[in-house]
Amino acid sequence: MRQYFSNIYLGVYSVFIGMAITFRQLFKPSVTHQYPYEHSFEQKKNVRDIPQGYRGQLFNRIEDCIGCKKCEMICPVDCIYITTEKLPKGERLWDSMNVVHLKDRTEIVGMIEGDEKIEADTTVSIQTRERGAVEIPSEQVARVVERKPVIFYLDKFDIDMSLCMYCGLCTEVCPTECLIMIDTLEGIEYSTFDRTNLIFKFAKPEMYDKPLDEAADAEAAD
Repeated sequence: MRQYFSNIYLGVYSVFIGMAITFRQLFKPSVTHQYPYEHSFEQKKNVRDIPQGYRGQLFNRIEDCIGCKKCEMICPVDCIYITTEKLPKGERLWDSMNVVHLKDRTEIVGMIEGDEKIEADTTVSIQTRERGAVEIPSEQVARVVERKPVIFYLDKFDIDMSLCMYCGLCTEVCPTECLIMIDTLEGIEYSTFDRTNLIFKFAKPEMYDKPLDEAADAEAAD
């Protein structure tokens, strides 16, 4: 009999405890944001800093892509689709940019003036696309990604982020390091209600200045 009333007491007591917690939370300000319609939480600075190297959305710096297809071959879920056309033997379009990795874990994308091999106690001059000429002391350089010749037309370079498993293997095998995973807020906030909007197209056939007859043939093939 004692156990029977004890169970009743514990049941009623636990209900009152739960209701007390509920009523305390009832009058506190709401912390729920109607994402993606509301972004007010960004202004309130209650978002954690995104760590460097975060595996966000894949992005291809297409001007430096050499069309080697290593990323497509290594992708375990086949979310990268590439179509290329090789130039005639002996021809090349341009060279990819250097990627200069600094010891503070930042990097500079640009063309190193002079020898790519960095000598000690010198100043490295890098011509970038966005900032123009940048000069840094050689002791700050950790390593340099060498330039590679572009000998393929890239007719198609699509990435289906709805399939991506964020393993990062494609970025590791990229010889020019033009394929990266965005580690800023932009690399996280690309949600959409339509899956077709998660297929990102990076190819820019117009930048190759292909002859008109070749461009027409490529469009017909697609």
